[in-house]
Amino acid sequence: MTGKRGDAPARRGIRRSLNGKILSNTTFNILILVIVSSVIMALSMQSLANNILLDSLQPMARQAAKTVEANIHMLADRMMTIALDPRMTGEGQSSGLESAAVEASRREVLEESAEIYEVYAIALYDLDGRLVQGIDGAPESLEGDFLALLKETDNLTTDPSTIYQDKLGIRMGMPVKGEEGTVLYVVGIYKYDLLNDVISSINLGKSGMAYMVNREGIVTGHPDQSLALGGSTLAQLSDGNKEAVERVTTGETGAVEFPVGGEQMLAAFSPIRGTQWSLVIQIPKSDYSHFINGAMLVSFTATLAVLLVSILLVLRLARSISRPVKGVTERMVALSNGDLHTQVRSVRTGDELELMTRTLDATLESMNRYISDIQQVLTQVAEGDLRTGPRVDYKGDFVLIRGSLQTITESMNETLLGFRDAADRLTDMAEQLSGQSVQLHQASLEQNQSAEELVSEVTHVKDQLADVKESSSQTRSQTEEITQRIRNANEQMAALSSAMDDISANAQQITKIAKDIEDIAFQTNLLALNASVEAAHAGEAGSGFAVVANEVKQLADKSAKAAQSATRMVNNTKTIIQNGVVLTADTADSLRAISGVSAQISTISDQLAQAVEGQESALTVMEARIDNISAIADRNLQNAGATEQSSGSLAKEAEALQSHVRKFVLKEK
Repeated sequence: MTGKRGDAPARRGIRRSLNGKILSNTTFNILILVIVSSVIMALSMQSLANNILLDSLQPMARQAAKTVEANIHMLADRMMTIALDPRMTGEGQSSGLESAAVEASRREVLEESAEIYEVYAIALYDLDGRLVQGIDGAPESLEGDFLALLKETDNLTTDPSTIYQDKLGIRMGMPVKGEEGTVLYVVGIYKYDLLNDVISSINLGKSGMAYMVNREGIVTGHPDQSLALGGSTLAQLSDGNKEAVERVTTGETGAVEFPVGGEQMLAAFSPIRGTQWSLVIQIPKSDYSHFINGAMLVSFTATLAVLLVSILLVLRLARSISRPVKGVTERMVALSNGDLHTQVRSVRTGDELELMTRTLDATLESMNRYISDIQQVLTQVAEGDLRTGPRVDYKGDFVLIRGSLQTITESMNETLLGFRDAADRLTDMAEQLSGQSVQLHQASLEQNQSAEELVSEVTHVKDQLADVKESSSQTRSQTEEITQRIRNANEQMAALSSAMDDISANAQQITKIAKDIEDIAFQTNLLALNASVEAAHAGEAGSGFAVVANEVKQLADKSAKAAQSATRMVNNTKTIIQNGVVLTADTADSLRAISGVSAQISTISDQLAQAVEGQESALTVMEARIDNISAIADRNLQNAGATEQSSGSLAKEAEALQSHVRKFVLKEK
């Protein structure tokens, strides 16, 4: 609000200076337009004047060149008359008098021409350019360039140079034809006055002039004859303008502008046919500048007058615009300060200003109506009624506001409906989560108990394996003792073999005993196989080893019975003990076999002990893993308790969300 109040004086200053702004801006624009137009007009008039002058000078140059050309043709006709005179060739004269008569006739022609025509000199020359006959101090020979030109053209020829004995003159030559062709050249030097009259008569402007130059760019004729006599060049007269020199010396017809000594010159040029000269008309541009400057001054004065009238009209127009705009501006300032009720002062101008005031009034009315409707909708929304909506017909781009209000209420309604449904679902989920938490807690308890039981079972198995390991150690020690006793028996049998020289008579009985012993050995081998198989499948605390131990016991019983039978037989065969040597040897072999079986049983016991140690290591690893499972079960039990508490809190939050959503009156779908 402070910033807006601070801007009010600036706005009032803007309103107060509206007339001045319109007037100053319009005046400035008109002034710029006048200046630009004046500059463009001046440049255009200068360019137009140059083009007009150059375009008008070209036909003047052509016409002047034709005048000079006509005079040159007149002189040429005179030369042709002289050259075609029959007296020049001596036609009609007798042969005896040919030389003297012809010479006299030729002199007569030359003298008549000198009297009739304005010439400095006239003479006849042979084909090598030597003087044959002449008057008035004719030169003794022709210049090489002029002679070569005569021979090349073999017709009327004009010398490009106009200097003759420090005077200006026009030298022309014409071949004199005989029966066999050209016999002589008649050459006349006409006085320069014939051309000077034409050149001097061409006066343009205050200081315009005409002059002639040849193809080499040397001045051959000029009102100031000293320039022609001094050998001045076109480059000097044009201040070194290459374009002018090139176009004139090539025999072109045209016009060009170039500066000479800081002053612009306009020049037109045209070739003089029948000669190697070109006529140049040169005029200072300043001779016509005062006409252009006067026209520009008149135009500028008229423009200033129009500018003053335009400023007065603009001032009147600015006042007619600023007053209605001032009222509209004041109303817009009030609108920017939040005033929507002050009426707009009507304007009866019949133009866009009246339309603007009416439009502003209609805009304020529409804005009041729209704001009231928006206020009503927002008030009902604030009270929790989301079934409301816009009730005013919005127009134009304000339709977007109506659509936005409808979109907002519908979006809020849908959002709160979604909140309500979500709260219901959240309550159901909280109840389900609570039941699942109880089940999870119970399952965690059972898992923890199972883990403890598994630990106790593993401990029990380890104890049994320890017993099996101890039994295996005892079996191994007993097997080693049996092996030692068998070794002792072998030693005793060796001692006995020396005393049983007479046992050969009872060989058959001893053989039966030996067969029994072999059966025992066979069963012992089977026992060893079963023991190895049971050791490989050692399972429940060495139960297989108990079976092996039982079989070994039975085998020991059989061995005892066989020993008893052998004792009885020994008692029965004392008489035939002499023949017991063979039986003693066989018995020694059987004992050695039993010793091998004992060694195998010892190996089986070692393997069983190793298997028990492997099972014990596996149970140790299993016990560690069971400890980890037990720890995880403890954490699950704790998490289950926390989840049960969180589900209770979630249920409370869901009930709170439902209570908040029920405060709104929603539009059911």
